[in-house]
Order: sequence, then structure tokens, then C-alpha cells
Amino acid sequence: MENSVFGPAGANSNLECQIYVAAPSRDRLMERLAVTLNVPFGPDRVLSYGCVEVDWEHNDYEGTGADVEFLDWHSLLVCQPRRDASATAAASDTATVLEAVREAGYRAVPVCDYEDLLEKPDTEPRRT
Repeated sequence: MENSVFGPAGANSNLECQIYVAAPSRDRLMERLAVTLNVPFGPDRVLSYGCVEVDWEHNDYEGTGADVEFLDWHSLLVCQPRRDASATAAASDTATVLEAVREAGYRAVPVCDYEDLLEKPDTEPRRT
């Protein structure tokens, strides 16, 4: 990923956001997310939406009996902005990804430095 335009290198390293998702299947989650966002779902299993790249990872906290419910969910989506993306664009595109996950029928909780910007005013508070 050295030559990638996405990733933590550079000034936008603090714009990465992780979204914990109550989804047991990577493939089904990513397929539904691609449909909801209306973006192609390729063999690399990574989605690009606007200025963010969305990749699935297994949540390493799953099964640890964490006190916070979402830490025990199976799936973790990592939203990495383009290195040249503005903070406003990264937050906006990540908010759209979060909304799409929820529209696809999943419970989801974002964890990043700007998570408060991702929640719409009429959104239910995070359930833990």
C-alpha cells in the first residue's frame, strides 16, 4: 500500500474512522453496502466511496466479553480517506457510509476523532 492514494500517511492520518458493525458475514455486509452506496464490489473486497476507501476487518475484540456491546460485534469497517482529502470531505463521505450501513439493516457505531460529526440530529443515540 506504499503507493496507494489512501491510507494513514500524511496530514490525514487522524481522519481514519472505524465503524463497528453487528454483522456476522463479511461478504454479505460488503455486498449490501455496495448496493446501498451504488458502488462496484470488486474481487478485492474493498469499496471506494467518494474520498474514502472502505475495507472490512475482523473485530479482534469479538468474544472478549467487553463491557461495551459494540466491541463484541464481529465486523469492523475501516474508512481511510484519500491522502489529499479535506477533513470536511472525509467526514461527509464517512457519514454517508455509516448511514448506508444502517440503511442496509445493520447496527453500527463509529469510532474516530470526529464521530460526533457523523451522527444526524434525528439518529438514535449509540446503544452500548
